[in-house]
Amino acid sequence: FALPYAEGLRCKLNSKLPLFFLLQSGVKSQIYKREVFMKKHRWFAALAVMVMALAVGGCSDSSSGTGNSGVDYSKYQVGDFVLKNGTILSKDKTPEKDTVAAVIVRADTLTKPALGVGIVHNQMVWCTESAAGYNTNITALQGDKTSDYMDGSDGWDKLKAACSDAASNPENYPAWNYSLTYAKNNGLTGDLATGWYLPTVAELYTIYQDKTVVDASLSKAGGSTFGTIYYWSCCQTPSNCYYARALDFNDGCVDSLNYHKSNDSNYVCSVRAFN
Repeated sequence: FALPYAEGLRCKLNSKLPLFFLLQSGVKSQIYKREVFMKKHRWFAALAVMVMALAVGGCSDSSSGTGNSGVDYSKYQVGDFVLKNGTILSKDKTPEKDTVAAVIVRADTLTKPALGVGIVHNQMVWCTESAAGYNTNITALQGDKTSDYMDGSDGWDKLKAACSDAASNPENYPAWNYSLTYAKNNGLTGDLATGWYLPTVAELYTIYQDKTVVDASLSKAGGSTFGTIYYWSCCQTPSNCYYARALDFNDGCVDSLNYHKSNDSNYVCSVRAFN
């Protein structure tokens, strides 16, 4: 492959050197050039591989978790703050005023996503006396602290299926409507604008089990604390359709008959899954 190079070199030098000598020189020159080329391009190839690895790693990080900032909520603990911009702040820190959307009340597990509670709670009835659900036996919404209906994320759909007025007149169900409109009434946007609901007895009991940690974070955020008062669940009392279940945050108990849907006023909180 170096013969043309050697012939040309001999002509330029007008040399009488043997062709094989010049040919050997041409071969060495070509080999040298090829080695330089390969070294240079190996360096570029290695650099390209590094850049691609970093790009893939960056894509993996940003795709984990949910929320409007790609947060991986599986890494966080009970008491941590979910900020309004979708990021997480450790419970060991103090958030700035009006920046907190929720407090984590259940860490992510293999079977359940992380659960957060809104920081603003209010007191009201479960439903009005004019609501269809006032005297309807809603079997799909009957649950206890550790059994039956335990995940309330589809509770509103179950209520609408059982009560003809729920979809058109949500105001007939104050406790439910408060949870459903929590984001709108508290200025939450993006991913945090949806997904809020009235918790089950089981989900309230989960909060009760870590009440000390949760209340400490709610207090830091300037929100409502659970203290020792009653909170409505979305569950109806199985034995009496006029009553719904509430959890006593003083001792974690559920009364046998619980509270009248339209006559009794208990506190309401809103929860949301973070996964």
